[in-house]
Amino acid sequence: MVLSPRTHLPRVTPSSASSASSASSAATWLGAAVFAFFLAAPRDASAFCRTTTCRDASCPTDADGCVTSGAPLHWPTSCIGFSVDARMSRNLPEAATRTAIERAFLAWTERDCGDGRASLTFSPLADTTCGAVGYRKEGANVHVITFRDDDWSYRGVDNSLAKTTVTFDASTGEILDADIEVNTATNPVTTGDKDVRYDLQSILTHEVGHLIGLAHTPDSEATMFAAYQTGTTDFRTLAGDDVRAICAVYPPGRAAACAPTPRGGLLRSCDAPAGEEGGCAFGPPRVRSPASVVTFAVLSLLLAARRRSQGSA
Repeated sequence: MVLSPRTHLPRVTPSSASSASSASSAATWLGAAVFAFFLAAPRDASAFCRTTTCRDASCPTDADGCVTSGAPLHWPTSCIGFSVDARMSRNLPEAATRTAIERAFLAWTERDCGDGRASLTFSPLADTTCGAVGYRKEGANVHVITFRDDDWSYRGVDNSLAKTTVTFDASTGEILDADIEVNTATNPVTTGDKDVRYDLQSILTHEVGHLIGLAHTPDSEATMFAAYQTGTTDFRTLAGDDVRAICAVYPPGRAAACAPTPRGGLLRSCDAPAGEEGGCAFGPPRVRSPASVVTFAVLSLLLAARRRSQGSA
């Protein structure tokens, strides 16, 4: 999904892209589903929303705008390995950037579900020099966090703060791959607690929510709310709705193996030969059939009333 500075992003019509397999296809969303009710006064919601395999604009929704058809997206493992693009961002201090990344992931695993912690953890893997986004059916893969310093190529969402691309099995909802891109080309992203503009840790915490299969919630107190207010660090801390979400999707005691290595092995370089931890493709992702890829342009910056009080949980 995407964070963007103070603009409610329009919804963009999805398009199809052919994969290496003729039986595979990818539906790509370049805009956030920022529903009309976000433009009105924030209201309480009864529950969080999950992303599902139903990606059509006609998918039925409930009173909160949550899609009610299709298989919910989920990771089948209990641990997810992630890598940072070794190039980092020349606009941000490296140490502070790595700290923000670590804390964004920890925010989703350090909360108690009442009977234990959620059955999902994250493992930092080796850095990669491949910042390409997408999933490869053959060869290695990487769940990458990359920074776009020079250009934000997603036209129509030029003010986006970040974007998460999730590739999933269209029949089961099993997530195959997920990548996060941060727009440091057109936005003043910051890492500290003072002089905050677009807080990196807040941006990433929201995007990690999409990475694990969550959609936007109409709960204005939640980190997964679809609007971020410039200059705040509120999204660093999960609200009750966010905690209920991860505890419901990944409950304590869930039977799942820990397998942090991406499918096919860890992709460390785009220059390596295909099948040997390399061969990044910058075109449509090559996926097994049936599979789809959804790109979320998610978070908007809200210049109006604050989403919640600074520092509240």
